[in-house]
Amino acid sequence: MKVTGPGRTTGPSKVKAPNKKGDDGGDFSDMVTSGTQESAAATTSQSIAKVDSLLAVQATEDPTERAAKKRMRALGSSILHELDKIRMAMLNGSLTVGHMVDIADVVASHREKISDPELTSIMDEIDLRAQVELAKMRMALDKQAAAHTNS
Repeated sequence: MKVTGPGRTTGPSKVKAPNKKGDDGGDFSDMVTSGTQESAAATTSQSIAKVDSLLAVQATEDPTERAAKKRMRALGSSILHELDKIRMAMLNGSLTVGHMVDIADVVASHREKISDPELTSIMDEIDLRAQVELAKMRMALDKQAAAHTNS
């Protein structure tokens, strides 16, 4: 029913009755294509669910891998702690041969446990630098000892 203004109304509109002659060809094709679309949507959601479950399985961590990562974090923390001690000793002017020996020992004791080539490279650089500093300190100590014996 349509209201067009005050006091005016129109009657109900006529609805077309369904065709009873069996000429439903268009309706049948609509039903087939809509069923295919619903099926495709269901298949897509199932595929996504499969991928999600695969990703979840891959994301779970092996207990031995977790333990190895924990050990590597502890190793990294100990090396960083030793490097920080050396940095503070250098800033304070109290760097000793013992500091350099400590860092060289830490690096040498853990080098074989590392399988990452980049981390091995970093450890090699730390070890090389520690050995160079040790050599410099030993030369300076030898010069001081020679100066004390000559005087």
